[in-house]
Amino acid sequence: MNIASLEDDPIESKLIHQVLTQAGHQCTIFSNGRDLIDALKADPCYDMLILDWHLPDMTGRDVIEWVRAHLGEEIVVMFLTNRVLEENIVAGLMAGADDYMTKPIREAELSARIHALSKRIRTSASQTTSSTVSTTLEIGVYSFDLFHKIATLRGQPVDLKPKEFDIAILFFQNIGQLISRERIMESIWGRELVMTSRTLDTHMSQVRTKLQLKSDNQVRLTTIYTIGYRLDML
Repeated sequence: MNIASLEDDPIESKLIHQVLTQAGHQCTIFSNGRDLIDALKADPCYDMLILDWHLPDMTGRDVIEWVRAHLGEEIVVMFLTNRVLEENIVAGLMAGADDYMTKPIREAELSARIHALSKRIRTSASQTTSSTVSTTLEIGVYSFDLFHKIATLRGQPVDLKPKEFDIAILFFQNIGQLISRERIMESIWGRELVMTSRTLDTHMSQVRTKLQLKSDNQVRLTTIYTIGYRLDML
């Protein structure tokens, strides 16, 4: 993979570069967010971005939001943070990150996370190039463009963030099935979250509100306390 690392600490930059190149990846290091964004404007050639959350000129969140607004969902993003509070992790994931890692960087963990994210890239590529895979999901008054990740309700676009869209698809593809909290976390984030479940609850609340999952739209999202959720057609 071709990976860009945004890290202003020279010691950690060197470590990231070493881990990635030893794993067979190409790695370009950037020390500030503006240089990375300028490079992406010129040639968005990277498969993955590894972003430090705290930078001299902007935050990792600023970079993620720019990437999602201008380049879409194709580039996988992982952010690095030395803050372990759940609210900081939630902020990164809600901004559109695919994964995160807390500092100090551990070589084996970084390598494992990159490997896991690379599998998602390969899976996504195989799905979008297959002519047999439908790119539209239509259920009731809802329509989902799976390729461009666009959701509409009664023909009107719904502003879903990347993870919110993925959650919606998980439920609309499994109407009437109880989906456990563990399955949602594994399906959407690729691993079980290590903190409390507020991240999941926040995302579920956003999906419920934005898609108006209520009887007026012939659907009902039921919360099964401590277990999971079920989406039913009415």
